[in-house]
This record gives sequence, structure tokens and C-alpha cells, in this order.
Amino acid sequence: MGVKSRFCSEWLFRIFAFLAIGWVPEVWSQLVDTEFIPQVSATCKAGHMNIRVAFNNSFSGAVHARDYRTPACMVHGDGGKVVTLDINLLAQQGASDYCGLLVNNKTEERSVPIAVRIHRTLELADDKFYVITCGKAGFRNARNETSLVSLRLLDGSRKITQAVYSKPYTLRAEISRPDGTYGFRVKSCFAFNKLNSSVPLIDDKGCPTNGDVIGPFVYDEKKGTADAQLRSMFRFPESSEVHFQCDIGLCRGSCPEPVCNDGAQSRALTTEEGILMAATSVFVLDPGDPPLVQELCDEGGVHPTWLLWLCIALGVLFLIMLIINIFLCSAMTCACARTEIIEKEPSIIEDYDPYRSWHGSQYGSRYSLNGAPQNPKGYTSGGSTMNSTRSVSSHSDHYAIVHSRPGSRYKHRGPPSHVGSHYSGK
Repeated sequence: MGVKSRFCSEWLFRIFAFLAIGWVPEVWSQLVDTEFIPQVSATCKAGHMNIRVAFNNSFSGAVHARDYRTPACMVHGDGGKVVTLDINLLAQQGASDYCGLLVNNKTEERSVPIAVRIHRTLELADDKFYVITCGKAGFRNARNETSLVSLRLLDGSRKITQAVYSKPYTLRAEISRPDGTYGFRVKSCFAFNKLNSSVPLIDDKGCPTNGDVIGPFVYDEKKGTADAQLRSMFRFPESSEVHFQCDIGLCRGSCPEPVCNDGAQSRALTTEEGILMAATSVFVLDPGDPPLVQELCDEGGVHPTWLLWLCIALGVLFLIMLIINIFLCSAMTCACARTEIIEKEPSIIEDYDPYRSWHGSQYGSRYSLNGAPQNPKGYTSGGSTMNSTRSVSSHSDHYAIVHSRPGSRYKHRGPPSHVGSHYSGK
């Protein structure tokens, strides 16, 4: 192949390599769930709270007690999928291992607010916040490998991170991979802010604490979802960020339905197999305020829609240009191949020697015009059909001296020859 052919081949290889490399991240993102949904469980024993946080991907961020980034209250991820944080529940305020413990004097429950951050240093909008409590049945070992849970605030069917004040929304709890082996019930839901001001939404039996704020959860066992209607979005006076957290109890088979009628006592979940926690956070804006961050991609599609059509148009143009380049390179490759074949064929013009053919056919010459190598100054010819045995010319403008035969009408031209001829003696 020629230089042009190799050039085309190299460019074709680069184009296909670029496409292959560009498609790998897209296929990988479809195979792996990249949403940040940590699974938190806790156990309390001998004055220590052991918090275990599991992730669906490798984690290199930080898990720490809220407002306490000391070595005793913080642990960093090492790229694995599980992080464990141990907190001393007996530490006094002011000690080096004190992590902001909150104590309920009535129930003697001890709670620690924690933050699960994606980045080790920065605070991002997708960071999760939990309140871990010891002293109630909700916090015991949970088999996170069996079921993953998530909590989301939906506007229709679209997940949101920014809500509008006084607008209705849907609070959805979802369990992954529902197969009928485990049922679930949502309970102990509450909203809180950064200053740990909290408002209960769902009690520990699974019933709304205030029907004017939130409705009961409606379950879909096949899809593994539970939806509760948030009547009107609220916020705290101290900040515009609101955190939601719920306990999700797992039951082998199906869970009993909570009775939430007025005057009736709700039944507790007596067949719980584990307690999982799910949380989500939103920013509450006033009506008419511009969004803090423009949401481009979510579960409902791409917003604004013109961005989607622009991407489609650019993709079509790219495919058209790719096809045109492939055809052009193929045509150049064929042209280069035909040129090489023509150049390698024997040339009629190169084989033609006017001097050799003229002397060979008429004078039987064996050498070129300047003579043989051993006689560079003379011109030698032999076997002439003109009965000239030999003609020698030294630096003459004529190719040969031709002697006419007797009776010839052609006269002798040129200087007399000093070389004898067998006709001259006659």
C-alpha cells in the first residue's frame, strides 16, 4: 500500500478507536447504578455506637459527626464499599472524643447526627445526613446486601433536589430488587435541618402524625415502592435546606397493615427482620425564585428539551460526516492501488531505442553512437546490408560513411575514407 493508503488506514483506526473509547463510559454508566444512596445501620453496646455505612460503589469520601471533624469522630473511605465509624457514647463535652452526642432525658435515648459526604473536604448537594439513635428497636443489624432502600422527593415522576414552598410533592420510599421474599413498611419519618430542629412526620407504627402535612404511605409490593403525599412543602426558619429521614422495616413475606383510623391503636411490626434507614435532602425556594442549580438530567428526561434535540442533531451530523470520511478514504485507497499497478507495468516507450533499432535493422550495429567501450572514439558496424564491411568515423557528424556501389546513382559524399573496402580495388 502507498503512503496515502496508510494515511487513510491510520485515520480510520483512530476514528473507530475514538468511538469505542467514547462508548465505554456510556455502556458502563448504564450497567452501574451511580446514584449516591448509602445504607446506614448501627448497633449500640457497652457505651459505644458502631455505625456501618455501605455503598453501591467505591467510596473515598468522609463519614463524620455533624460539626465534628476530629479524628475520633471521622473516618475516610479507602475506595471500598463499607465504612465503619465507632463513637464513644460516654464522652463528656469538651473531651477529644466527644462527637456532639444528644441525650433525651425522658427516654434516655442517645442520638448522634452524622454526615456522609462524597468528597473528603467539600460539602456537596448530594451529601446525606442521618440521626443515629441508640435505645430503640429501630437500630439493630440490617442485612444491607439483601435489600437496598432509598428515599426521594418527587414532582410527578421526576426526582427533585429543589422544592417550591407550599407546593405539593410525593415522598417515595423504594426497595431495590423486590422479589416477594421480603415486605417492608415505612415508619419513624421526620424532617430536620442543620441545627437539628426536627418535626415528626410518620410515627413508629407507620401512621402520619399530622394528616394536614403528610398522608399515609400507599404500598406497591410488586414495584417495591411506597408513596406518601406531602400536602404542602414546608421549611425551617433557620435555613432553606430540609432533610427527610425514615426507618424502613423489613418483614419476611408480607408486613401487617398499620391501622391509622382515629381512635384505633396501630399495630407494631412484630415480625421485623431488620431496620434500614433512608434519607434525602432538598432546598426549599420561594415561589418565583430562580433555581439554585439548573437541573439538566433526571429520571424524567433532559430539561430543557431543546438540549436533547441539539444533542440528537449533533449526533446525526457526526454520523453523516463519519460515513462521508469512510467513503472518501476508501476511494483514495483504491486510486492509490491503481496508480501503483500502472507504475509497475513495463513501458513501451522505455523499451524503444531508436538508435539500436535503426542500426540493428539496417546496419546490424552492436554498439551505440559513441562506439564500443574498447573503442570509445569510433563507431563500429558489421554485417551491413549495404556491402560495407566496416566504417569508422572519428568525431564525425555522420553516423557512418557509406560507400556507394558501382553504377549507383548516389555519389560519394563526405571525406574520403582511409579504410579499405573490397569494392575500392575493383
